Amino acid sequence: MKRYLENRETDIITFSRRALSIGVATALLRGRTAFAQVKDAGFQGSTIRFLVGIPPGGAYDLVARTVAVYLGRYLPGNPAVIVENMPGASSLRMMNYLYNSAPRDGTVIGFPMNSVMLEPSLGLIARSGGVASFDLSKMTWLGSVGQDPTVIWVGGNSDIREFNDLKTRPCRLAATAPAADSYLVATLCNQLLGTKISIIAGYPGVAQYLVAFEQGEVDGAATTYAALAAARPDWLASGRIRLLAQFGAVRSPALPDLPTGAELAGDAGIRDMLTLFGQKFTATYPAVLGPGVPADRIPLLDHAFDMTMRDPEFVARIGRLFLSPGNVSGAMVARTVEQVLNASPQTISGLKKALSF
Repeated sequence: MKRYLENRETDIITFSRRALSIGVATALLRGRTAFAQVKDAGFQGSTIRFLVGIPPGGAYDLVARTVAVYLGRYLPGNPAVIVENMPGASSLRMMNYLYNSAPRDGTVIGFPMNSVMLEPSLGLIARSGGVASFDLSKMTWLGSVGQDPTVIWVGGNSDIREFNDLKTRPCRLAATAPAADSYLVATLCNQLLGTKISIIAGYPGVAQYLVAFEQGEVDGAATTYAALAAARPDWLASGRIRLLAQFGAVRSPALPDLPTGAELAGDAGIRDMLTLFGQKFTATYPAVLGPGVPADRIPLLDHAFDMTMRDPEFVARIGRLFLSPGNVSGAMVARTVEQVLNASPQTISGLKKALSF
């Protein structure tokens, strides 16, 4: 972990150069040809609205605003790209608007919380208010800025040395609201993996419960890795905290030696449930179009998003946020959504039951 953090800047530069040498030159040539062929269908004079489904501030908002800086450069006509926050029901309000009311000309792009990918199947957000009035299978996914799993961590001087110790030793993990991953992941550990975690909920946000940890109120938390690394990189580098597990469908490239929750499960059914829940972390910061966008505009937007992800300056800026380098393609996000929508009834019902607190 320490070596990873110390070499982060070098990794970013290396990744940027590799991206340039392997793919960017070819992509740029392909992009110029595409622009020449569709110059009459460009976005000149348009304004692209980037809708963020949460209030200003926080990782989602920051990532969206970083994408907005570069996206217009790779669209024909170089349109202005503005960010609009449309909070409400953990992005359901924005997604409902995007699906049902937004202009269908490619000038509106949604940037929701990744939990919306599970909402039609699990209805977790709806328990706190809001209705999912959209069909994910009819929307077009441009991709995701990166992967960012939630990790369970405790103090480095704790007698909890590995994840299985949570099954026999007391541990107080901080959480925000019941719909937040800090609460949901800890709950899944108790319900599916046999841990004895005491969930201390009610903190307004990550910053507040990090202070609570420093003051000895809690022993750790379940936090997205990027948020933890950005807020307290010294904790990771110095061993002030210890990571016990990550909760994604697969191991993050940033944490190749840390087991996933699914890997820690002994039962196949439980593995399926934790894999389903972890799918959303594969596309942590997804960008999506509503239905009905003209077919000739989708490739332009898809190309612009992909080129933004390859932009060396963008890669460096995102790398400083501790996201895994590179992007998750639109096709990969679409497959993830398909896997969620096609999960077995047994897996969905089991996961709902585990989260029926």
